[in-house]
Amino acid sequence: MSLTDGPPPMTPSVRQRSTRDRPAKAPLSEDAVVDAALEILRSEGLEAVTMRRVGAALDTGAASLYVYVSGREGLLQAMLDRVTATIELEPPDPSRWRAQLHSLLRRMHAAMLAHPGVAALTLADPPTTETVLLLAENLLGILLAGGLDPQDAVWACDILVLLVTAVASEDDVRRARGRGDEGDREHVGELYRTFAGLPPDRFPLIAAHAAQMVAGDGDERFRFAVDVVVDGVLARAARR
Repeated sequence: MSLTDGPPPMTPSVRQRSTRDRPAKAPLSEDAVVDAALEILRSEGLEAVTMRRVGAALDTGAASLYVYVSGREGLLQAMLDRVTATIELEPPDPSRWRAQLHSLLRRMHAAMLAHPGVAALTLADPPTTETVLLLAENLLGILLAGGLDPQDAVWACDILVLLVTAVASEDDVRRARGRGDEGDREHVGELYRTFAGLPPDRFPLIAAHAAQMVAGDGDERFRFAVDVVVDGVLARAARR
């Protein structure tokens, strides 16, 4: 290139993106940390809920989370508190204590159903935060309003909470397998055909009662289980 050709063309410079051009991260808070943890629990399971994983979901380091929760156990407790706080409580009424019991337990189940995976959080040591204790206080108060002996009422609380947790855990498994209402109906039909088709010489009772084996929806079976526990405790007290 000669001098008469003029100066060589300038190569356009590539402008580095300023940090000011990047979208600002949402400010951290306990609510944001718990939100992220619940989403990981729902999508990946309990084992995936770690401080490092939650920090990555929030585009920050695990150390930043300790301002809001005291480690993984504190995070799990905050998650359980969040869900528990959504359960409406009611003053125990001796005139309708059994109806109140069914309503409270259904609300507990609904809260777990709305937060897939949270049932697993209740399987460790009994939580003792104020939010969870207020729920336990309400459940115990309803049973005492029904005339149950205090010791029986406390033990019945344990059984009923385990019942709710077991049902919610079963719901989580079905959901993870992609079984909705239609899938459940198909599964019930398959079970019925399996039971009814069993060799009557080996399984005479199951084959004869195949319809009863698959009867009732989840709500009916749940209500039956609660009534069996309560009626059993009351009958046990009457025999003393």
